[in-house]
Amino acid sequence: MASAIAATYPQQRIFVVQPSVLDLLNCVRQVPAGKSCGVIIPLSLRAYYDDLEVQFKAMGVTFYCLASDTDERALRASIHQAALSGIQWLVVSAGVEDYVRAEGMEYITLQPEWGGLVRAFFKVLWSLRQSRLSQKQTPSSPRGMRAYYHLDDIIGHSQMMKQVKSLARIYAESESTILITGESGTGKEMLAQAIHNMSSRHQGPFLAINCSAVSESLLESELFGYTGGSFTGARREGREGLFEAANGGTLFLDEIGDMPYQLQNYLLRVLQERCIRRLGSHQAIPVDVRIIAATNKDLEQAVQEHRFRLDLYYRLAVLLIHVPPLRQRSADIPVVAQALIQRFNAQYGRHHELGQDVIDYFQTLPWPGNVRQLSNTIERLSLVVREEKITLPDLAWVLPNPPVMPDKNVRDRNLKAMTYDYIEKLYQDGKSVSDIAKELGISRSTIYRMRQKYQNKKDM
Repeated sequence: MASAIAATYPQQRIFVVQPSVLDLLNCVRQVPAGKSCGVIIPLSLRAYYDDLEVQFKAMGVTFYCLASDTDERALRASIHQAALSGIQWLVVSAGVEDYVRAEGMEYITLQPEWGGLVRAFFKVLWSLRQSRLSQKQTPSSPRGMRAYYHLDDIIGHSQMMKQVKSLARIYAESESTILITGESGTGKEMLAQAIHNMSSRHQGPFLAINCSAVSESLLESELFGYTGGSFTGARREGREGLFEAANGGTLFLDEIGDMPYQLQNYLLRVLQERCIRRLGSHQAIPVDVRIIAATNKDLEQAVQEHRFRLDLYYRLAVLLIHVPPLRQRSADIPVVAQALIQRFNAQYGRHHELGQDVIDYFQTLPWPGNVRQLSNTIERLSLVVREEKITLPDLAWVLPNPPVMPDKNVRDRNLKAMTYDYIEKLYQDGKSVSDIAKELGISRSTIYRMRQKYQNKKDM
């Protein structure tokens, strides 16, 4: 029904009411006590997978996996795997109940309830907000999009980030397709914009689309456009797609791993032929577009699971850049945090500074949301803290598990031990004393002294 409405009114955004996390957990609670429970999570909830994993373990769910509602083969394989795992009750999306019964299991059908309605309602509100913001943007490109970020805006002096920036400079001189990989919140789109601004195409448009944020029925027309009268509700004059609008510039395809399989075929043909065909037309339109794609998924695994085309993967991954997560470059956290607090000071008219104890504690956190999560944390601190200096106790306002204040001497000893372990790891990785000293910001003599001191303790 949603697909039919979307085809009839392509100029409108269609928001399908889908099950929410709340609806899913309510289904799990309906499983009879003492029965083993399994859950097949729809792809619409993949962004919540990590949180759901914690919830499932607490609720005693012994089997859970992600599967597309439209991929019958993947669904049947997941249902069979659940049966092999000894599951007695399975929470599944509607339409596959016969497969569950054939495996000898009972089922609870996942349907959108109040949670799904609330989720769709807020998606509509967010879409309206974004639409109003886009109307205020200067028309510097066909869709009001431009590349704002430059390489200097990407903060980080660790060896990992130096390598990322070095590759970005080299790749900017090329016209080949780039694939940027990395976790959510690491700054993949910032890097794509920086590459565009360093390239020979910097005078051309920079357009971006999130392949997971647009419904499958609309994504094809968004990318390739359509001719007038090609379907009911189409504009009489037709509409150009993003490939045409980005002609002479760069098209950024974010979350490429979530692109529907059928559209992957069309994208592959465009990359091979450098021509597009609008919906409803047989006329080939040549396009001169540089493609930069990004994903937080493991595309090689997706290829093995037949969710992503192997030939498209090789077309996209001509030039590869991996943006490391924040926890792997903790040496960058102080400079990133200082830059963020300065930005929010200017935004909110504050004069905050981060205490050294706060920065030290930030370096011990895993930051699953990476720079975006660190930015959100510091923004909340800048709003709720009234004193100019932000100290460790202030983190109780913004973190679910605030730090426990340790004895200073114990903390210093632990920090030294942690530094020594890190030095030893760098040694094992083949780093020289000069490289280690530069990365840690200490002298070479200090490194020699620390190694000698801990080696003597080890020999005693």
